Amino acid sequence: EKLIDMGFENVRWIDCEDERIYTIENSAYRLPSRGIKEAISIIQEGGLPKNKTCKLIITHLDIPQLSLTYTPSASSDSIRNGNIHNWQASYELEGSWDKIKKEKKENSSRYKVDILVYPQLAFMNLIITQIYQVLFQFSPAIEVSLWSGMKLTGQIKIPIYNDGYGMLEEKIHPGHLTISQRFRLPHNIFGKATLGYFNSDRYGVDLSLFHPLKDERFSIEARVGYVGIGYWNGFRLHYDNDMKLNWSIGGNFYWPQYNTQFSLKAQKFLLGEKGIKFEMIRHFKYASIGFYAMKAERANSNGGFRFQVAL
Repeated sequence: EKLIDMGFENVRWIDCEDERIYTIENSAYRLPSRGIKEAISIIQEGGLPKNKTCKLIITHLDIPQLSLTYTPSASSDSIRNGNIHNWQASYELEGSWDKIKKEKKENSSRYKVDILVYPQLAFMNLIITQIYQVLFQFSPAIEVSLWSGMKLTGQIKIPIYNDGYGMLEEKIHPGHLTISQRFRLPHNIFGKATLGYFNSDRYGVDLSLFHPLKDERFSIEARVGYVGIGYWNGFRLHYDNDMKLNWSIGGNFYWPQYNTQFSLKAQKFLLGEKGIKFEMIRHFKYASIGFYAMKAERANSNGGFRFQVAL
């Protein structure tokens, strides 16, 4: 009841002979890590089970993503004084999802409509006589899930200030219009398929796959898209039937000691050129900082920095 009152969705729990299991979906906290921490605190306040493990399964659109397991090391662990750092995270579910997935879920996310407003700022420096060309717009969106793993997104872009981004950006027009389906296959293969209109004047289909290896610091991922050019003039869509295939495949390494992720990918871009991209990202509590370097056919080497801040 406390988890539901805090805003967590798809809450279930079951007390089995060998373990106690909870499921939650974080929609209450902007940072997933903070949401998980708050949920664990509530579970520990209620008392950890005696002489058996306690497992918390995190879902997204009711698709299980990862589990956190607490194994008592002494009888005192069952008295509400467990250490939050002793919860071990893993992509492995070890049969726990099969035990709990048919239990009644409280505060279901299905059929709920989420309303989001994205403030978007774009600026570029291409003209010698003007320092920056600037575009600022509000982009309200609605998101709704009609079944497990599915999400329908509709977005409208409302221009507030436009200096140099063209007449098309002066008009109210659609943004993302997509339907996506997330899924989890055996052997911890995670996937997402998306159909619709994306950003950067592209429409089409996109499929991404992710698989953590036995040593979960290492993972592989792949993505393939089949897209065409499309742009909005108000609410009228102009599109090109010439579709392009693009893809990427690569691996990741996560260094938990420094909360840093490294990735190396081979890619095929929209104009058909192939290349490679390296990226390193260091995650802090409320920000992530990193850099990237890439090289493609018929193009010079390129690189830059990435800054991501949770406001």
